[in-house]
Amino acid sequence: MNIFDRRYETMPRPELEQLQLERLQALLARLRRKVRRYRESLADLRVESLDDLARLPFTTPETLADAFPYGLFAFPLREIIRLHSAVGPEGRPMVIGHTRNDLTQWSRLAARQLAAAGMTANDVIQIARGRAAAAAASGYLLGAELIEASVIAEDPLHLDYQLAMLQNYRPTVLITTPTHALDFARCLEQRRIDPQSLHLRSVLLSRNVNPQIREQVASGLFASVRCTFGLGEILDPGLCVECEAGQFHINEDQFLPEICDGELVITTLAREALPLLRYRTRLAASLRREKCICGRTGALVEPGQRLDRQFRFREITFYEAQIAHVLAQTPAAGHRFEVQLTETQLTIAIEISQDLFANTLTSAENPRRQIELELLARLGLEAEVRFVEPKR
Repeated sequence: MNIFDRRYETMPRPELEQLQLERLQALLARLRRKVRRYRESLADLRVESLDDLARLPFTTPETLADAFPYGLFAFPLREIIRLHSAVGPEGRPMVIGHTRNDLTQWSRLAARQLAAAGMTANDVIQIARGRAAAAAASGYLLGAELIEASVIAEDPLHLDYQLAMLQNYRPTVLITTPTHALDFARCLEQRRIDPQSLHLRSVLLSRNVNPQIREQVASGLFASVRCTFGLGEILDPGLCVECEAGQFHINEDQFLPEICDGELVITTLAREALPLLRYRTRLAASLRREKCICGRTGALVEPGQRLDRQFRFREITFYEAQIAHVLAQTPAAGHRFEVQLTETQLTIAIEISQDLFANTLTSAENPRRQIELELLARLGLEAEVRFVEPKR
């Protein structure tokens, strides 16, 4: 049983709830004093027990986007030493800030995940998360350094470079995205390279995937596979720990979870720069508080589907509204469309009409290619555009 912060990760439930209450009360005092947007809504509210949490107001992704860039920060900018961006509702930008204390805590939370996955100071860890996940990669870097592992914080730009890195540097752990892991497993198979000739023993995937994909990665790379679950505006990695029993435990000493109408709601109990009160994550989830064989006492969360038309393809997060915005700059402006998504294919099905081809020399290829190039240039999405008959 690999537990990094035994005091907090295995804290008895009564003691944990007392800690949560104390931190929640301190959070409310901090919000009243330092964040103008919370001041009026919290003026007359007092919390005497965790049951009072339901009386407190929600914070939504729209609130965070409306406050762009620094409207919800609880510290002056001179004390914010790192800034990350996140994609908000309808593609609007959100800024996440961290104080030095926030980064110190982030490193410990990331170290919890690495330790739970069996990583130690004897490991050589390669972090290959891609440009779309640079913020999360920095969190893993902090955690890997804290457990005193050797770290390769270098993202290969091509599968050839990835293969050379695994052969030359001999990392034992690969922290990467499901997309990259599957691509690399296919690369080994096509080149008839035995994955056992590498030194990998463990792969940590950047998000939760279904058992079939886990098995594909495990067999293709001949390594054990663990997953993480995080949210960029809350913390990723660090929100949860996947234990050896395959359960996601929320780090409840830092995050107070609720389920409201089937939606996961999170309160950040100790974050300094950007504290969030009852943040509606727009993610369906279920929550259980029961004994786990791993010994951790944090609530068990099972994440479900997004509730806000947010999509992810090849690790790029986007919203339907962003697709509509790009189409508005093309001959398909105003036409109805549908996003069709699988693990390997993104298709934008656009309802056809005669005026779509009025100013083109060919019947379909010119507008189709133009739209595909616009989606790639503006959103980084490699999509296939199809024209379909209008639905009646």
